[in-house]
Amino acid sequence: MYSSKENVNILTALLVAHGVKHVVVCPGSRNAPLVHNFYMCPELQCYPVTDERSAGFFALGISQATDMPVAVCVTSGTALLNVSPAVAEASYQHRPLVVISADRPQAWIEQLDGQTMPQNNAFGVFVGKSVCLPEVTDDESRWYCNRLVNEALLSLHKKGGVPVHINVPISEPLFDFTTLSLPAERKIEMSVPTCHIDEIDIKPLFDARRPIIVIGQLKHDEHLSEIINEVKKSFVVLYEPLSIDGGATWFDKMYDDVIGDDSFSPDFILYIGDTVVSKLLKLYLRTLSCSNVYMASEDGGVHDVTMHMNMLVVCPAKDILNVIIERKYNNVDQQFITRWNGEIERCRSQILPISSKNILKETVRLFEQEIERRALKCHVHYANSSSVRYGCLYSSHYIYVNRGVNGIEGSLSTAAGYSVAVKEKTFIVIGDLSFFYDANALWNKNIDGNLRIILLNNGCGGIFSKLKGLENSPSRDECVAASHNTTAEGLCKSYGVKYLSASSHEELSTCFTALFEQETSVPMLLEVS
Repeated sequence: MYSSKENVNILTALLVAHGVKHVVVCPGSRNAPLVHNFYMCPELQCYPVTDERSAGFFALGISQATDMPVAVCVTSGTALLNVSPAVAEASYQHRPLVVISADRPQAWIEQLDGQTMPQNNAFGVFVGKSVCLPEVTDDESRWYCNRLVNEALLSLHKKGGVPVHINVPISEPLFDFTTLSLPAERKIEMSVPTCHIDEIDIKPLFDARRPIIVIGQLKHDEHLSEIINEVKKSFVVLYEPLSIDGGATWFDKMYDDVIGDDSFSPDFILYIGDTVVSKLLKLYLRTLSCSNVYMASEDGGVHDVTMHMNMLVVCPAKDILNVIIERKYNNVDQQFITRWNGEIERCRSQILPISSKNILKETVRLFEQEIERRALKCHVHYANSSSVRYGCLYSSHYIYVNRGVNGIEGSLSTAAGYSVAVKEKTFIVIGDLSFFYDANALWNKNIDGNLRIILLNNGCGGIFSKLKGLENSPSRDECVAASHNTTAEGLCKSYGVKYLSASSHEELSTCFTALFEQETSVPMLLEVS
């Protein structure tokens, strides 16, 4: 029988799955559920040691002899700090020591309760990873706990071997040992090609009948875009203009048609790159129950976007995509590709040619049409929120956007900085809150007529009107969406920026001519409202 604490059971199961066989255990009541589990688990050998400082070095000795990860488990409070000398030594010896500390419930830290102190990150630079597990209360906290343990145990292998710290808050009752068996936990594997990635590293992709490749944000690389366009000939590829030149796959438009339809469901997912804008795409990926979900990550970070990842492949996006196009054959169901591509084409025909009654949305559609019609070589940035969502609908080229954290600040400054480093015109499409927040970007003697700004001003944060339920709050317009009556004309005069404005299709056409063709020595701004 095992502990009734789910985070303790998840940790125990994953220690076994990741090959830990030896655990040094120290006395204490708060860590009793952990010690009990380790003692009852037949795959783990326990070594009781009373003194925590000695226990840490005892575990280090086992790791030296076996060349394997070894865990040391302590109770809450200063017991953890006594392991510090061994952790520091393990760090410099590149030994995979797993320090497991029991902790009090997080609500009671710094509340003058017994044996409580801030334990997470207690070892600072001497560990490769420090995680604090949640107490499991629902499916999301269970996934989070599983993911954190996997992250920590995968980090043992960084830089030739490093210690890690797993902090485990445990609420009372502590001594309920009524669970019959350990849970079957998802283990995230990691593949780190020694030289270059080979097709054997992604063999399940080539064996799959209905694979989908998802491309998140990538650095702009024309050659990479060409590679992805080759991959599209043989696989279903979902992407946005944050990834490649060539537009998007308009997933938000197709979501209602593919969700719950088994004929669209993949049997393998490969996720490459960083973030995607589409919330519906992320939601869709999280509803799927693929047995194989691979993620390619250049930095080796566990970014479990799908919530189902079981293999992390550490390599650059270009390397894994090159392997895919070099493979001369695969096992893909051609009807599956035809079905998805037909859906993508349907969405394209319903989005790109059709005008919008929303003047701001229509501005972006016409702006992107002008770029394509003129075959203009330029660089286009989008700010966050509604702006980038419009960009993802209509752009047929790569777009720059600050999607690392998705904040509204700094988009104008980023585009301004970009504009001084290139010869071609740099455009930035930006909403009013983002613009006024970052208006000091124009207080900069370095920028000139190379920078062109399209300000979409609807007098508030427009995206907040799309959040279901928020309309029921009387605070929405004034306090949440920050409604206002400000225009950019006065700012432009203060900063020496050429100002244009439009509120109709006819005015837009005239202003676009100036925005694209007129040469100036100062930045130019078109405000649409």
